[in-house]
Amino acid sequence: MAQENAAARRWPGPRIRGRGIAILLGSGLMIGLAGCAVGPHWSVPKMRTPPSYNAHPAALPADEQKVQWTQQQARSWWLLFHSKPLNNYIQQAMQANPDLQAAHAALARQQALMVAAQGGLAPQVSANAGISRARALRTGADGGQSYRIPGNLYSLFLGTIDVSYNPDVFGRQKDLVHAARAQAAVTKANLHQSEVFLAADVSRAVISGAAARAQLHSARQIAKADAHLLKLLQQEYKLGDQNLQNVEQQAAMTAAARARIAPLAADLAAARHALAALLGQTPNVALSIPALQSLHLPARLPTTIPSALAENRPDIQAATAEIKVAAAQADVATANLYPQFNISAEIGKAAMTGGLFFNPVSTLWSLGAGLAAPIYNGGSLHAERRAALGQYQVASDQYRSTVLNAFKQVADALRTLQGADTAYIQQKQAQQASARALHLAEARYRDGATDYATVLNAEIAYQQDSVAAIQGRSQRYLDSVALFVALGDGWQPDQPESKAHSVPSDTPMVNTAGAPA
Repeated sequence: MAQENAAARRWPGPRIRGRGIAILLGSGLMIGLAGCAVGPHWSVPKMRTPPSYNAHPAALPADEQKVQWTQQQARSWWLLFHSKPLNNYIQQAMQANPDLQAAHAALARQQALMVAAQGGLAPQVSANAGISRARALRTGADGGQSYRIPGNLYSLFLGTIDVSYNPDVFGRQKDLVHAARAQAAVTKANLHQSEVFLAADVSRAVISGAAARAQLHSARQIAKADAHLLKLLQQEYKLGDQNLQNVEQQAAMTAAARARIAPLAADLAAARHALAALLGQTPNVALSIPALQSLHLPARLPTTIPSALAENRPDIQAATAEIKVAAAQADVATANLYPQFNISAEIGKAAMTGGLFFNPVSTLWSLGAGLAAPIYNGGSLHAERRAALGQYQVASDQYRSTVLNAFKQVADALRTLQGADTAYIQQKQAQQASARALHLAEARYRDGATDYATVLNAEIAYQQDSVAAIQGRSQRYLDSVALFVALGDGWQPDQPESKAHSVPSDTPMVNTAGAPA
């Protein structure tokens, strides 16, 4: 018997050491597995950056505008129009536009979800406390089949602190954090895209309204001149110096001139309504549309070189973040194939009286560890992983499409701007020629060499050419806006202060050699 007791006393030591070794080996295995990546290594698809946007340089023929190639971006490009009303409207829209406010709210929501995902990496601690009052039932000698005896009243005081921790052995929770962080980056890029579009929409509304205002003024002048000419022809017809056909033709021209006024007034009202909606206001609010002459055509068009376009376009930044989201979700789907570990601990008090509650004898505790491993699920986990990998490929292909579309939009904008400049030169020349013809007609009328009808015809031609010139000039404004939008200007990329680029309106651009359009 003494020998057995001696043997029993000798065994516990090795058993304890064996359990300690097993725990250490298990911990080492978990740490080793935690360093293993189980999902795809995300990367942005490699794409060849073209040396230029167009096959042939897009040179602007007009002297008023020059394209300047730069690696910088024009953050507040609307300042280049030197219009205080436009700047004020864009500032108001940035603060009051409901769509932009919704984008800010979406970003705040996604950032909160990112913080929530990060909380899964830390141990979870919770506390429970309760008190209850009850009466127990005592049964009779036959087990309570025939009668029961009411027991005594008793109280139960209970308080526990629970701690649980899930070791992120295969990186599942880290991947969830990465996915949430990347999704926040997508939302932030979409917010920047909304800012770019909002500035462009406000600029278009102001420019379109200013053009409609200028055309409306010219249309009224033309209608007034036509009505005056019609009155002269009618007087001459009464005196027998004109025929009825000329009078009817002039009446038709006068009616057509008056008919052009109402649509232009509607265009001006529509521009006001669109501007009010962008500012978060109702259409009944009276908004002042600046004169077209108060808008100055940007003398320099800062145009980002192709190699720097991906850094400036927020939609490309969003597409890059979408790849990160898809890669992280694929990592999560892969980690779901592996076991998940859980460590839990609980300490607390349970007593039937308040005094006993604080007595050490009422202390209770538990410590446990668990492992959950998928064994059979009908292939659903593997299918989910294949689907996640497929989504990763979709995000990569969409990134390539976004980049190609960005190059296309800039190339189209440059060509459109070139065409608008060429058309404007011809329209401006026609306006100048009709102005000279009107000056000559007025001089000949003063000398008595021609009648007043010739002067009015020359004035009408001048007004019509002026309307065409107004349209051509406003189109150049709109095409300049389209170029800035295509370049992704209007927001500040996230980068260190030493590398941040912000181009104000009065800062000269730095020409970059070897970057033709």
